[in-house]
Amino acid sequence: MKHRIIKFKRLPKRCICPYCGKKQKFKYNGSYFKTVKDINLNYPLKLKVQVLRAKCVNINCKKKTFTIFPKEIQKYQRVTRRLKEESITGLINDNSTLPRIAKRLQRVFNTTGSKSSIDRWKAEKAESLDIREIIKRLNFSGILCVDEYKPKRYKGYDLIDSDALTGRILYLEKAEGLGRGIVKEHFEKLKDLGITPYAIIFDMRSCFAGTARKVFGKDILIQHDYFHVMKIIHYHLNRAMAEYRRLLKESGIDTLDIWSARWIILKNIEDWSYKHHQIMEGILKRYRGTLIEDILILKQGIRDIFLESNNMREAFFRRDELLKEGWQFKSQHFAKIIKFLSSPYFKYMVTYLDHPQIPKSGNSENVIRLWRQMEKVRYGFKTGEGRLNHLKLYQFYHYLNGKLD
Repeated sequence: MKHRIIKFKRLPKRCICPYCGKKQKFKYNGSYFKTVKDINLNYPLKLKVQVLRAKCVNINCKKKTFTIFPKEIQKYQRVTRRLKEESITGLINDNSTLPRIAKRLQRVFNTTGSKSSIDRWKAEKAESLDIREIIKRLNFSGILCVDEYKPKRYKGYDLIDSDALTGRILYLEKAEGLGRGIVKEHFEKLKDLGITPYAIIFDMRSCFAGTARKVFGKDILIQHDYFHVMKIIHYHLNRAMAEYRRLLKESGIDTLDIWSARWIILKNIEDWSYKHHQIMEGILKRYRGTLIEDILILKQGIRDIFLESNNMREAFFRRDELLKEGWQFKSQHFAKIIKFLSSPYFKYMVTYLDHPQIPKSGNSENVIRLWRQMEKVRYGFKTGEGRLNHLKLYQFYHYLNGKLD
């Protein structure tokens, strides 16, 4: 174990009393040395740091003396700032755990830090950060993406909010349910934090649209996430394919080729590989004029509504053309798709066509996948406070590069 002495090169000329706040001329009242731990790659190291005592010249100050620490040292702490920062950034940037960081300090930096100490440093750092200030610094684009997911530790849902253009997580909150009252409280919380969108993207839950208009105003633009729209459509197409296979099997016809190619059939044609084209050539040769061919045609017709239309008016026209072609009469599952596209919510599915600054899909699935990685390492967050603290630190180090100025 080696020791290094850290002394003030010169006494400060002026200082501020931490108790009364008065800026004053420094008046020396002695000094002492404090031993603190530091990181070092070559050998264990402890610092003997000089701490100055100063007299307060304010006669009304309740404390007559106060201490002045070097910049590297915090009051009441027996470690340097960089040791704390290394521990916290290891937890956040490396998505590591308390035991791993504690072992890393000993293995790599020749020092020690218990799990409870590192956890305390993390909590102190998070509590020093204001979520409102962080959100302000994130420069919210005005297009909000909201989604729900089931966290690891408890039953129920969390609502997670992100910037649809930058993909940054803005806020998340535990929701006891997904009723209109709970969603309204969540939106009001966002508004209180300074998140006031002009457009909002979410899935097909009916509680979102009306509540968003009540909280953020009637002029807010609403876009249903294209990913969730196509997820519903693909579900019904898959059910139609499964029912058709069942009927063929009951007739004694082998359908193993359909089963093997089911995901290729539902996959977008432009994403087919050369091998996929070869497989589908054989499928269409055998099932030409059947429901399998109808699934491919209907799927492409629906995609054209969203990808080939130039505006909302054209999208409505393409939708009505599908209705006139009578797809709803070919299969009960096709009928459900047409009913879904004929609902009053269809206008929210194609908002992006008249407002090109709004993406047709949010980034909620990527955001949730990212957050689940953090949850998985920690086997879920025990408390809402711990979850929010981790989010603040993630925003601070990843989005703001560890700076708020």
